[in-house]
Amino acid sequence: MRLNFLYILKQRLKGKNFLYEFYFKNKKTLDVGCGEGEFLKFDKEKIFGIDANERAIKKLKECGYKVYLGNVTNLNFDDGEFEMVHCHNVIEHLDIDSAIKMLKESSRVLKSRGLFVLSSEVVTKEFWNTFGHIKPYPPGAILKLLRKESRESFDGLDSLEFIDVFYLGNYSKNRFIYFLNCLIAFYLPFFRREYFLVLRKK
Repeated sequence: MRLNFLYILKQRLKGKNFLYEFYFKNKKTLDVGCGEGEFLKFDKEKIFGIDANERAIKKLKECGYKVYLGNVTNLNFDDGEFEMVHCHNVIEHLDIDSAIKMLKESSRVLKSRGLFVLSSEVVTKEFWNTFGHIKPYPPGAILKLLRKESRESFDGLDSLEFIDVFYLGNYSKNRFIYFLNCLIAFYLPFFRREYFLVLRKK
């Protein structure tokens, strides 16, 4: 289940979200840190959201979304409740203790063989231009947590296994330049702006 750039391009030309179409379509999903509901809009019935922003949650509820006010470090859902977990641009807003709790909770609510798709920004000078960014968590750092015996002060995440990681490039208003940036970033370590890490519950 590895995504290729041709698929991303085809979905974007169709005006569709490649991530939703490839991984999440027709699957019961939890959107961790759902924000204003950018991802929820793809399926009001099967995608659930949780966020600590009371204003955003109230607005989303008024629009009929299945959302809950809560902290991403303590997900108020049953073990194995979801087929998929989506977490976009959240982890970089968390300190280390909160980040590990969020990862563990995301794993807990996943069914066996369910996928956890985590995305965040790559560290560039733009990364620190957002006030709420606390710490970058590159894919390599997260993957080290998957070891059976953690070498950190906290337990590892041996309930998850690595499936894939891919990158997209720097945004540009010029569509051709943006396409080139994304193409190069997908295959080579240049112009990278955002990563997508795919993990599976054992």
